[in-house]
Amino acid sequence: MYLPLFLKRNSAFNVIGAGLLIVAATYGLSRYTYGLFVPAIRDDFGLSQAAVGAIGSASYLGYLLATLISPLLVRRFSPRLPIIVGGITAALGMLLVALATNPIGLAIGVTLAGCSPGLAYPPLSDAIKQLCRAEKQNRYYAIINSGTSFGVMVSGPLALIAGPRWQLAWLCFAFIALIATLWNFLIMPGPTREATQHEPSDNKATSGGLSDDRESIWALLRRKLKNESVLRLLLGALLFGLVTSVYWTFSVELIASENRFSETGRVIFWVVVGIAGVAGGLAGELVTRFGLARVLRWATLAIAASIASLTIASDGMLVLTMSAVVFGATFILITALYGIWSVSCFPEAPSTGFGLTFFLISAGQLISPTLAGLGAELWQMTSVFQITALFCLGILLLLPTQDVWSM
Repeated sequence: MYLPLFLKRNSAFNVIGAGLLIVAATYGLSRYTYGLFVPAIRDDFGLSQAAVGAIGSASYLGYLLATLISPLLVRRFSPRLPIIVGGITAALGMLLVALATNPIGLAIGVTLAGCSPGLAYPPLSDAIKQLCRAEKQNRYYAIINSGTSFGVMVSGPLALIAGPRWQLAWLCFAFIALIATLWNFLIMPGPTREATQHEPSDNKATSGGLSDDRESIWALLRRKLKNESVLRLLLGALLFGLVTSVYWTFSVELIASENRFSETGRVIFWVVVGIAGVAGGLAGELVTRFGLARVLRWATLAIAASIASLTIASDGMLVLTMSAVVFGATFILITALYGIWSVSCFPEAPSTGFGLTFFLISAGQLISPTLAGLGAELWQMTSVFQITALFCLGILLLLPTQDVWSM
C-alpha cells in the first residue's frame, strides 16, 4: 500500500527533517547560542569575562559527560532513547536559562542544555545506518549535521525580536526543542527487533557492521586505539574542539568590546555564521569526490584564517563578514568530516566511534573558554584569537593515514 512521504518512517523527509531539527535544537540552540547572548547576560548578571568563560565551559562539561553515556544507551536500548532524552534535556535546560534570576541558576540551565547534543547526536549515526541505504548515508548525514547552522540562523532573528528581554528568545528555543523531540520519537528506530519489523527492506540493505554479538565497549576501544588512523582522528578532534570554542564563545564579545558593530550588527554577524554553515551540508558530496584528507586540509586552512581575520579587521565590515562566512561553513564541514571519518573507523559500532570523537571535540571545548577568558584578563582577546589560529594549523599534522571516501 502506498504511503505519503510524511507517513513513511524511513523517507528522506522524515530522516533528514527529524534529524536536522534535533541537531538544530540541541547544537545550534542549546549549545552554541550562548555566545550570541554573552554581552546581554554579562550585563544582566554582572559577570566578568572569566565567569562568562567558566559558564561556557560548564556547557561543554555537560556535553562531555552526556557523550560518554549516549553510546552505552544505544548499545543497551536503541538510538531512539538517547535522542529523546537529549531533546527533553535541551528543552528543560533552555527553560531554566529563560527563568534564571541569578548566576547559579543560569549556570545550571546552560550546563543542562549543554548535555543535550551529547545525548542526541551520537545515536544519529546508528539511526542513519538502520534507516538509510548505504548509498544515501553520506548525503543524509552531512545534511543532518548542518542542522547546527539552522539553529544558529533561527536564534538571530528571535534575539532581535526579543530585544533586551532576551529570556523570551530562550523560551522559544525550548519550544522548538519540544517539537524536535516529538518528531524524533515518532520516526527514530527503537530496539533492533522493532526496527526490523517496521522496515525490513531498508534494514537488510544497511545492517552491515551492526551485530547483536558485540564485543564490550572497552575491548573495542583497546583494539581500536592501536590503529594510527584512529589516534589521528581522536587527537585531531581534540585540537579542533580547543580552537573552535574560542570563536563560538567570544567572537561576539570581541566585536562588542571594540565597538565594531551595533547590537543589531552583532546579531546579523551571528546569523551570517549560521547561514554559511548550511554549506557544510556538502561534506558528503565533497568526501565522495575528493577524499576526506584533501577536504580536511583545505577546510583547516580556511577556518584558521577566519579566526585570525577577526582580529585584524579594525573597521572592515567586509572582513568581519567574510570571517563569519568562512567560519560558519568550515566549522559545520569539519564536524561532518570527523563524523564520517569516525564511522569509517568504527563500522561495527558507529555510535561508539562517533561518540568518542565528539567527546574529544567537546573535551577541547570544555577547556578552551576558561583558558581564553583568563587569557583575555591577562592580555587581550585579540591576542587569544591570534594564538588560537596558530594552534588550529596543528590539525594539518593529524590527517588520515589512508584516505576516506565514505562512512
